[in-house]
Amino acid sequence: MKGSLVPHPKVFLAAPFGNYVHDDVFLPEKKAEILAYHTRLTELGAAVFSSHMNEEWGAAGLPPEDCMRDDLRALHASDSLCALIGDQPSAGVAFELGYAAAVRRPTVLVTSSFHAQSSMIRGMGTLLELEVVEGDPGSRAVVEKACSVAFELGVKYRQADRFWESAEVERALKFRAGGGTR
Repeated sequence: MKGSLVPHPKVFLAAPFGNYVHDDVFLPEKKAEILAYHTRLTELGAAVFSSHMNEEWGAAGLPPEDCMRDDLRALHASDSLCALIGDQPSAGVAFELGYAAAVRRPTVLVTSSFHAQSSMIRGMGTLLELEVVEGDPGSRAVVEKACSVAFELGVKYRQADRFWESAEVERALKFRAGGGTR
């Protein structure tokens, strides 16, 4: 696929959730911060998945199995991940980062200090294309840079030749479990 035939990228937007809900209300300043990323990615032309919006900022009360199913489906279908990790990722964002690493999705980390992150986070670049945007996650410059990079990584991923991942190849090669004979 080339040029305008390349579909717009799908970007998974990850950010802490539970620590931002107090008295059943999502903290307005954190909601505005996350929405700034969602809005900018959408303006760039990306399709964006956010568990925050999927769960209506905590009001939907989705059971854990639904949250897990929705997040994993969206992560698997995504072309890139934009993760707002701040000083230290929440358990949920850490899980999403691990899944993104496992399926090799290009990732943008937004943090105040990359060098203060765990060695596992700092080592993600050995498994996948990793870009780091340091600074105040609420600043316009950081939002713009992180979203632009996540969008471009998603476009690049969509354009990449992932021949071995295609359904046609899987059917043609007839992969079988259990080592059976033909």
